[in-house]
Amino acid sequence: MRRSVTAIWAVLVLLATGWCATAGAVPPQAPFSAYQYGTDGCLEVGVRDGQPKPYAAPAGYDPTAGYPAFGYDPAALGFTATGGTNACRYRFYDKNPRTDPGAVVIATGYCVQYAAGQLSGTGYDPQDAAPVRDAGYVRRILAAYWPNSDLPTVPGAANPTVANRQRSGAVAMAIHWFTDGIAMPPDYQVPALYDSVKQVVDGALAAGPLPAPADPTPALDGPAGGDAQQLVGPYTVGANALGPVTVRIDGAGVDAYTDAAGTVPFTSGDTLPPGGRLWLRGPAGQVVLHAEGPVQAAIGTYMAGDPAARVQSMMLATAVPLNGKSERTLTLVPGDPPRLTSQVSAAVLTSGAPVSDAFDVTGLRGPATLTATLYGPLPVPGTGDCARADWDGPAVPVDAVYDPVPLTGDGRAVLPERATGTTGCFSFGARLQPGGAAPVDLPPGDPAETFRVDPRDVPPVLTLTTRASASTLPVGREVTDTLTVTGITPGRTVHLEPTLYGPLAPARDGSCAGLDWTAPDLPVTARLAPHDLTADGSVTTEAVRLERDGCYSFGTVMTHDVLTGGQEPVEHGLGDPAETFLAEAAPSPSPSPSPSSSPSASASPSGSATPGPVPPLPDTGADGVGPVLIGTAALLVLGATALAVTRRR
Repeated sequence: MRRSVTAIWAVLVLLATGWCATAGAVPPQAPFSAYQYGTDGCLEVGVRDGQPKPYAAPAGYDPTAGYPAFGYDPAALGFTATGGTNACRYRFYDKNPRTDPGAVVIATGYCVQYAAGQLSGTGYDPQDAAPVRDAGYVRRILAAYWPNSDLPTVPGAANPTVANRQRSGAVAMAIHWFTDGIAMPPDYQVPALYDSVKQVVDGALAAGPLPAPADPTPALDGPAGGDAQQLVGPYTVGANALGPVTVRIDGAGVDAYTDAAGTVPFTSGDTLPPGGRLWLRGPAGQVVLHAEGPVQAAIGTYMAGDPAARVQSMMLATAVPLNGKSERTLTLVPGDPPRLTSQVSAAVLTSGAPVSDAFDVTGLRGPATLTATLYGPLPVPGTGDCARADWDGPAVPVDAVYDPVPLTGDGRAVLPERATGTTGCFSFGARLQPGGAAPVDLPPGDPAETFRVDPRDVPPVLTLTTRASASTLPVGREVTDTLTVTGITPGRTVHLEPTLYGPLAPARDGSCAGLDWTAPDLPVTARLAPHDLTADGSVTTEAVRLERDGCYSFGTVMTHDVLTGGQEPVEHGLGDPAETFLAEAAPSPSPSPSPSSSPSASASPSGSATPGPVPPLPDTGADGVGPVLIGTAALLVLGATALAVTRRR
């Protein structure tokens, strides 16, 4: 049986608060409330070759048990090495800076999904729920630490620019401990910054979690439905809004009014002031109310990105008015028995994330009791759609049975959040038992009630390795660079921009070792064609002919959307031995000997004999000084022999 299996009405259930309920946020959609573009302070954590990599805690880790001390043993804790990151605070703009040069920064925020990717220019909308592990501790960090205080303490506090980078990165890594179980490398190159991250985690644990902020979307309060062709309402629109709220009404033949008598019509698409009211009348069927208007988004508000971009979710570190979107689905029915509908909080979750369910009830004529059950896990079908799992089987497992909820009338009942654990397919089901009437069942398997729990995968280490084609070569020869990338996850792109720097003067010993490749205004020989890789592999740059002698080095700037912070450019290889080479000047040709009028020395003006200049012998391979000396010695021996023979005679 699905939602439509038994006639009952649609919508909400509240215990003592009656029949009203607020709207829910809609998935992010254009026009977006804000656009993430660029960063406002980052800390490198294992992004470069040779740097220590961060570690991921095992699936069953408990972040509230505390942050590991510097120098911890990853193997002893069951931790796994993962890809490095630029741990950043991100900027939000009112418009997309990629297309609108007039865009201005309106807020900043932090990532709450370590391996979900990041792409500048992506649109974001605020949401009224945060499917984030330990979101209360994240909100505590956002409220108490940078940029809302000068905490944590960092070694570069004396320099505002350095302090901003270090504090932003420390806060970002502390958040990833709670949301994703990511820990700083145990041998991080700056131990004081490791302590800064631990300071944030320990402080949040000591202070405790903060509750969710106020709903950042326009509220839509009112009944979940009513009788067809009767005035149903009132619906209070945007009582929490900061300005006029645009209201759209989707429903065939449905009319709307701004008075209880139904005499003042309201046109779909018009605006209402904050707290304006509507009444509806129409045939049996579903009606959807859409509201869009400015609402204050508090610190800790959950921001979801454009689903088409596949990017990380974030939480605001700044309070800012945003154009929130919300909607309510109502059901107008003939005066039939009660109707029960519901909606799970998310269709796909990562193990450890919280899940909840909201049940809407209409048509009650008296008290009732609602009992909800969570079924599963079942194996995930090949399509990945858990609505296609075998929910009609004879022995569907039960994961949890919730306490009965007493109802006094139409309304919404929201189940408490429950942390997911085991992977697989799950579905909520429920039984509504009106007093003195037949029960209404909502069995498991309704597409709006099923959800999938995926394992928390540890992303691979993203690595760029580069090597020049030669270490020494003469001027006039050509050189290339080979770039190899590993750790690219499916659907992601790595962008490489190689450059050949130099020449620099060699060191005193004639080598290129120990040169300073970090100096400003480094000479550039060639900026080479960029490359995009969507899978592990290697590319080779175009060849560059060397015109001048000296020391050279390739450097490659890498950006990517594989991990959070990947849009922050990082240069690899510059000055590394594998990327540095020496271009040697070609040897000068030797001059030819000058002719001499006499083999004997001429007299100097003072009467002393001064030998004339002796040109160097031409370099002809084996014809050097050695053969000349041998010939001279031979002549001397022959002369001595002749003299001895003469004397004997």
